[in-house]
Amino acid sequence: MVPTAIATSAPALVAPAPIPDPATRLPGGAAALAPLPPGIPFRGHLLITDRGNGRIVEITPDGEMTWSFPAPGDAAASALGPWDDAYYAPDGSMIAANSDPTSTVIGIDIATRTVRWRVGTPGRTGKGTGAFNGPDDSVPALDGTIYLADIRNCRIVRLSAAGTFLSALGNGSCVHRPPTSFASPNGAFPTSDGDLIITEIGGGWIDRIGPDGTLRWAIRAPVVFASDAVPYPDGSVLVADYVTPGKVLRLAPDGTVLWRFDANGRLWNPSIAIPLAANRVAISDDFGNRVLVVDPTTNEIVREYTTVGGVHLKWVDSVHARPD
Repeated sequence: MVPTAIATSAPALVAPAPIPDPATRLPGGAAALAPLPPGIPFRGHLLITDRGNGRIVEITPDGEMTWSFPAPGDAAASALGPWDDAYYAPDGSMIAANSDPTSTVIGIDIATRTVRWRVGTPGRTGKGTGAFNGPDDSVPALDGTIYLADIRNCRIVRLSAAGTFLSALGNGSCVHRPPTSFASPNGAFPTSDGDLIITEIGGGWIDRIGPDGTLRWAIRAPVVFASDAVPYPDGSVLVADYVTPGKVLRLAPDGTVLWRFDANGRLWNPSIAIPLAANRVAISDDFGNRVLVVDPTTNEIVREYTTVGGVHLKWVDSVHARPD
């Protein structure tokens, strides 16, 4: 399927500048950044999918909104949402976003806040090269290609930076047998060395797959509902337990629990946690309608964001970061 190009016009609030090391834009890559002093939640910007309000927003550490999508009055773009997840491309020019309700994946031009391309027919599920059934976490890799979990088709899809279908991993059988098949995968996060960290809803499995499709390891996370395992540079992963009360765990490749955070039983279906620096983790607390920034060395909540641009967050489904 040839991606559908959509042209709209709307000014950007702020156009982000490129950064020297694109790897820090990968989910988890910012863990390589230096520790931050007390009181500073992060440096750079956070990208938040405010699903309940049908928007994607970007904020500074003090909570100021510097960018939003769709642009006011852009009805065509609004109809493609609401968006579950949104992630920066490493080159800083684009955001990849996906919508389970509309079964679409889009590429957003950051500078103009317009849709560069779309894959999927809004409101219609399907399978094959141009359709999805539960697209989740469309994450750009260092080479610009985009990986996403097609949950109910039980496969991992790879798109080009322009939205063209390239390949799929998984034979469609919803059984944990990686890399041949996956039990309802809900995340596929690329690492800086070309691997993929895949999370499976069925059984709570987390798999690490090499560039050639080889299974490096698979562990069963001690959670009820494994959501969006994000790689650390050292090979460990952060995984959210998407239940209430929920938790966030950092796991070694052998399954050892390295860190646990549950906000004293006050996390409401957290869907993803990502490092912002060596001593900062951002947590998307979906039904808590907030984003938390936590210091994992102390378990202190450094900052809580509940309102952006004068609007209360509602169903926060993902968070990503750029360190500039």
